[in-house]
Amino acid sequence: MRLSLLLFRVMLTAVWMIGSDANADQLPTCRTPAGATIRSFPNDIPVALLNALKDKVGDVASPGDPFDSTDVLVVGRNRRAIFVWNRGERWVVATEHGGPGYNDPVFAFNVSSDGLNAAFVAAETAFPETICSIANELLAR
Repeated sequence: MRLSLLLFRVMLTAVWMIGSDANADQLPTCRTPAGATIRSFPNDIPVALLNALKDKVGDVASPGDPFDSTDVLVVGRNRRAIFVWNRGERWVVATEHGGPGYNDPVFAFNVSSDGLNAAFVAAETAFPETICSIANELLAR
């Protein structure tokens, strides 16, 4: 009986974590910088950029989709996109990175005008209070 109750509690906790992103941070809404556009992930992102991002960090969940925000593996993805900005050839991708030390890495790539080539430029680790300023810096760099 005690084992059954323990298993039931573990299952309820897992279901709650999947449905609520229990340990993901509350993220600010960043104002899109002048001259930049916000792009929908993954539908409005060049394939070359999606491939370069995947090569850099692995599979990235779409905003709002479930991901493993802690070190408990449930979904099998520990990255989730927050937003993507584009200005000229520069693309900035802000992400959530789950695991034992949750953080919000922001990546900058240059994408050719034809969208066929993407080159990694830089990455900075952010947290909710710094994600907007870091994304702005990477866009301007």
